[in-house]
Amino acid sequence: MSDEHDEYKKLATNTFFSFLINYGSHFFTFIYSFLLARLITDDIWEFLIIATSFISILVLITALLPPGLNFALNYYIPRYLALNQKSMIKSLIKNAILTKLIFVIPVYIISIIAFSYLTDIFAITLSNKISLLYILSPLIIINSFNVILTAINRGFSKFNFLFSLLIIRNVIHILPLLFYFLFDYNIEVELIAMIVMFSSLVPFIINFLSVILRYSKIKSEGNKTEAFKESFSKTFKYGSYTGLTDNIMKFWKEIQLQGISVFEPLGVVTGYNIALNYRSLSLYSAASFRFPLMTSFSGLSTKEKFDQVSKIYKITYRVNLFLLLIISGVLFFSVDFVLDFVFLEDRLIYSTILKLVLIATIFRMFGQFLQTLLNAQNKVKLPFILQITYMLYIIPLFFIGLIFFEGIRVEVAIILGLIIGNIISLVIQILATQRFGNIKLNIKRLVFQYLTFFIPLGITLMLERVIFKELSFNIIQYLGLSLFKNFDFLSIGAFVLLF
Repeated sequence: MSDEHDEYKKLATNTFFSFLINYGSHFFTFIYSFLLARLITDDIWEFLIIATSFISILVLITALLPPGLNFALNYYIPRYLALNQKSMIKSLIKNAILTKLIFVIPVYIISIIAFSYLTDIFAITLSNKISLLYILSPLIIINSFNVILTAINRGFSKFNFLFSLLIIRNVIHILPLLFYFLFDYNIEVELIAMIVMFSSLVPFIINFLSVILRYSKIKSEGNKTEAFKESFSKTFKYGSYTGLTDNIMKFWKEIQLQGISVFEPLGVVTGYNIALNYRSLSLYSAASFRFPLMTSFSGLSTKEKFDQVSKIYKITYRVNLFLLLIISGVLFFSVDFVLDFVFLEDRLIYSTILKLVLIATIFRMFGQFLQTLLNAQNKVKLPFILQITYMLYIIPLFFIGLIFFEGIRVEVAIILGLIIGNIISLVIQILATQRFGNIKLNIKRLVFQYLTFFIPLGITLMLERVIFKELSFNIIQYLGLSLFKNFDFLSIGAFVLLF
């Protein structure tokens, strides 16, 4: 009973800091967006987004070399801790860092060469802002290694330390921009890119030094270690599928942005990027459980405590679905306020895009839970096969909307690719949880939870159009709070009460 209590306590603590990391990150992103919206134009901002997207794609490529190394660390470190195999942990950490170094440096060199010799290709979307790629290029190394260092800290349940790094990064990130904003100075996008790069460099150095210090403090007992070849083979076998599975969705995000930049007018990419960032506020409720659950499930599965795994899974998915639905509802009726207050009033034209993306998001929660469960049970091929299956219909549906529905391309693409696609995926995930995860789900309760979202949403939407939106506006104007004129507090309150 004491061990079970300790496991719940560790899971709760890790999840708490994971929530702080995810929502804190998004809070800082909103501040960053608030400042950028007032410091640079939409066109210039779009150049920064596209350049960052190119760098992100290169980081994703390094994540595939070798694939899923971070997931292997998340799996094996808690496993070795449960078995008290400290020598194996030291070997794993050393070999993981060496492996990443072997692959990242060549990718970085090739990338710099590509930026130099393929300028005409990059200029199609970046125009005369190719220099942004050079300024942001160190992020290829920094972010690639950060994934590994972060995975090591997660394996040791050091989520509180990772939260501290988040604070450091964003203080460096935001303070210079705040200075330019408060004193009304002009700022070039190249300087913003340098701030972005430097704000990642400092916490990376701290993270790296902390891992080296933690590594040196591990006292090995016995001589059992793993050679580089053996360690690489083990992590590759586990990580190849988990890494590919995870990166498929990351590539999919970048494909959406690049696709919209081709088919839609300048500026729509910014709106869609805002929508993807905004929907993360609801997705983070699931993401906050992901790595704490992986750490717990790996240790419990090693000890063959499968009943406890099933119990934790059922409790966490119900709690998380509740949080996801209520957060999504509040965000749905806050869209106009956020666009006006954070991104300025002229970006209200993206309101429908944000709302549709939010609706699509509520059907995505189960995917992360299922992947975490199967990965902890070392059934890593199944999530990969499932992810490939999802993409076979999601990508065509999205681009059908983007190509053939001129005037409402993005809206139809979201409905077809994201909403309908995610609903189909949800059905598959429920069946897979019961068939491969060996966990029986209460389908009626699940359907009921979704109904408790859509019924209040529909009723509140009708009330919003009939009376709430105008009444909220009049009350706010009467109170002299014109800055909050799009804050529909009556609709938000009604939804929460009905929910």
